[in-house]
Amino acid sequence: MKEENSAFQVGDKVKLILDKEVGPDTRLHGKKGEIIDISFDDAGSVTGDSEDNFQYKVKLGKEDIPNLHFRRKDLKKTE
Repeated sequence: MKEENSAFQVGDKVKLILDKEVGPDTRLHGKKGEIIDISFDDAGSVTGDSEDNFQYKVKLGKEDIPNLHFRRKDLKKTE
């Protein structure tokens, strides 16, 4: 399995990959951070993709923690 497709864990370094044309959160596109929390819901039952059940909280910089949760498709692992 490629690393970019593997599951995320708390502490992983990631880059935000957001739709650049839709929504107010596009200002965060390209920002790098660290996963600080993982939670779950049942979004996968709606989308048909079990990876959508995972919600990731990301810390950007030393203290910037957006009041948002990101999905797997919004994140890419970095080193």
